[in-house]
Amino acid sequence: MSTHSYVGNHDLGRTGKVRLRYVHSDGNPGRMIPALRKIWVGAAAGDTTRLAELLLGHDWDYLDPDTTTDSGEAAFAGEQLIAGVGMTLAATDDDGHVLPPEPVTVVALNATGDLDAQWIYLLDLGRDTVTMYTSGGTVYGTEPLAS
Repeated sequence: MSTHSYVGNHDLGRTGKVRLRYVHSDGNPGRMIPALRKIWVGAAAGDTTRLAELLLGHDWDYLDPDTTTDSGEAAFAGEQLIAGVGMTLAATDDDGHVLPPEPVTVVALNATGDLDAQWIYLLDLGRDTVTMYTSGGTVYGTEPLAS
């Protein structure tokens, strides 16, 4: 069974709100923290703002920093490989047409218990850290992106 999660950062324009993207698979901390660190070092070149932009650009089937353009084909219509980041998630209508991506989820951190996720990972753009929250907004711990 998948461990659903969300990744994102605090919405700097709205106190208490967070900007999030869904990650369908492999969202447990033992998998997610090393993946975020490798994406930060590689695709984001050590820039946490760039990491947030990459992550907030799509909903994700999974994050995998070892993804390359030669990693294979998408399993479902509309999914795409993003080198150094992972596989995007896509939705289709009843006729098989790919739907446009959902907008970024903006929600109060303490309301994340209503989301279909066990974990929330929030980047701190100024400190180069990621804080893990359980669904509902309880802090589990903070890790540096630099290992």
